[in-house]
Amino acid sequence: MNVQQDKKNSGVITLEACVCVLSFLILMLLLSSLFVMFMAQNATAHTVLQTSESLSIDSYSAEHIGTGGAGSVSEVVAGIGEFFSDLFGIAQDNPNYVDKDDLSTLSDAELASVIKTRFIGYLTGGNQTEADEMLERLNIVDGLDGLDFTDSYVDNDTLYIVLKYNLEYDFNIWNVGTVEVEQTTCSKLWK
Repeated sequence: MNVQQDKKNSGVITLEACVCVLSFLILMLLLSSLFVMFMAQNATAHTVLQTSESLSIDSYSAEHIGTGGAGSVSEVVAGIGEFFSDLFGIAQDNPNYVDKDDLSTLSDAELASVIKTRFIGYLTGGNQTEADEMLERLNIVDGLDGLDFTDSYVDNDTLYIVLKYNLEYDFNIWNVGTVEVEQTTCSKLWK
């Protein structure tokens, strides 16, 4: 009796192993996709925050640092300001520089363009090709073209940057689709 039962059940363990291993592999691939999505959200969130802080300080740095220091600052501090201006250049020399008055009067499309340019600068040092490749590796749909900053605005001397994009799963097994992501940051414009 035991010999017949063993012959009947001999393939059961193999079948169970196939089902369990397949389920485990699918779960691990899904988990891997979630890690890539988490990494993409962290990278973009950090870059948006740096972009916001950088744009909010543009007018202040041009007025107080870029000109060699404020009039009330002592000669030593003025000398240090001039040294750094000579070393790094002044804000007005930077083509991506925007002062507070310009920032608040830009149209939505112009503001989105300025933000996107600064975003690329913080993401990859200004290299659009590298930025596009990096965003595509992070599974952001359409890479750099998939980023939408058009809902960004300036209100009461505060810059609000709104970034919208879609993320794909690394291993989209059941054609789940994409995840819509919206990240918002704000920075008070320096005076």
